[in-house]
Amino acid sequence: MFLEKIDISGFRGLSNLSLQLGQTTALIGENTWGKTSLLRALWSLLGHENLPYEFQDDDFYQAPCEEPVEPKKIYVRLTFREHRPGVSQHSQRLRRLADLWCRNHLDLFHRIYYIATASIANGVISSDHYFEDVHGNRIEHNESDELIRLLSAMNPVLRLRDSRSVPGNGDGDEHSGFIGDIHEWMQDCPETKQQHMEDGLHAAEFLLDRYFINVPRRFKRSQREIINQPGAFRGLIDWHELLRDMDNETMQQMLSRFGHALLEAHSDRNVEMEARPIYILEDPESRLHPTMMSIAWGLIQLLPGQKILTTNSGDLLSTLPLSQIRRLVRQENATNSFQMDENRFTADDLRKITFHVRINRPMSLFARAWLLVEGETELWLLSELAQLCGYHLPGEGVRIIEYAQCGYSPLIKLANDLGIAWHMMADGDEAGVRYIQGARRLISEEKTEKTRTGNLTLLPNRDIEHFLYAHGFDDIYRKEAVIRDIHNLPPSKIIERAVSRRSKPGMALAVLEEAFLRGPECVPEVLQRMFDHVVDLARRHS
Repeated sequence: MFLEKIDISGFRGLSNLSLQLGQTTALIGENTWGKTSLLRALWSLLGHENLPYEFQDDDFYQAPCEEPVEPKKIYVRLTFREHRPGVSQHSQRLRRLADLWCRNHLDLFHRIYYIATASIANGVISSDHYFEDVHGNRIEHNESDELIRLLSAMNPVLRLRDSRSVPGNGDGDEHSGFIGDIHEWMQDCPETKQQHMEDGLHAAEFLLDRYFINVPRRFKRSQREIINQPGAFRGLIDWHELLRDMDNETMQQMLSRFGHALLEAHSDRNVEMEARPIYILEDPESRLHPTMMSIAWGLIQLLPGQKILTTNSGDLLSTLPLSQIRRLVRQENATNSFQMDENRFTADDLRKITFHVRINRPMSLFARAWLLVEGETELWLLSELAQLCGYHLPGEGVRIIEYAQCGYSPLIKLANDLGIAWHMMADGDEAGVRYIQGARRLISEEKTEKTRTGNLTLLPNRDIEHFLYAHGFDDIYRKEAVIRDIHNLPPSKIIERAVSRRSKPGMALAVLEEAFLRGPECVPEVLQRMFDHVVDLARRHS
């Protein structure tokens, strides 16, 4: 059994959200877009010590810049699904929830629908917890509260985070959380902490025995696994041997922290021996060096149960298949969840995306908009020219991505799936015209609102060098060509000579140097309009 879907409305920073979950789900999105509120809802319903949870006044959604209004309402629906059709009817453990399982006749899976609602009127908060059938009808049961506690014991939410963010925990708390100040533990361990270290290792051994006993030995990875998880952590196979023969102090310290954090997450709650926890990790990279983060995430990935994490780390995202990433975007009165549909991509598409985006430009997955360009020259030019026009593209959430080697099609499809706005620029030669025509066909096939025909710019010249030459920078190319009699030479020859002496990026830098002397008026109108459009796209996605 696992948590398949969560629907939330009116809770904390979430006006409305529907989110599909997998065995591992990474949430990305900007601040105040609802990631923390989502995790708080899960912890409140399945991780709180006192269940069913009684909603508080600060749990109710308050729209930004609006006065409080009544009545307020909270609605949360958790959908649990069996792993295989019919297993809930045969498993002795799952049959304890027999009164709640509902069979869906479309896919034959059985599901449990747990509903939590709250309302506030005249200062009085009313909370209600119950279960529904597949048709949305309330299941009347005399022991609903006991079933909620049983559901939580079978699928407890364990929140692994910096203990200093928890009220009442100080910097010197004996049981610091998993994402505490790891630097302190990298120093020479004094005698006063030797017992703490030993206790931590015993805790880790207990937890590893409990959760890793069925971890299969895997020494090979398929081509698809390598493409989907290019940064996956490998090698921690035999935990008993690792603990017994450990001579790496760093690993000992990490396991100590790991053991204490998980035990602290369990607290005094009733967690079954065969429980399938839902682990929540909030920005685990914030206090860990990337090397330590690789080790820590490698440990957590092997834990049976679901993992839900928030992150701003491109390196951490590269360890996960793209299908496990959920990009949250707040739009008007709702937060939308976007995810990649792998069925729309060929193996070659995924390979290209892995190399050109996930390995070389992992932070582009956090962008609001992509500016797709053909080559390296545009990468040098456009960001600086945009700044000359008053736009700081990185600050606007715009990432420039070169597509000549990767191809535009997989990038556009990925951007559409993840809800990333995009604008494509192409040279005016035959290849560029084919790029634009192909992108237009793709726009027609995608048939989505975010792929309107204003997303394309075709330069009026054969390439960016000829475009700059024809739009006021011919003197720079003539100067760099260093030919005495150039009056009778065609522009292509002058450009060719200048590029052979300085290279295309070198000429781009020369043009930029001159542009900053002349001011924003020298930026060609075609580029100014493109900058206006791509920044407008990014701001509408903010």
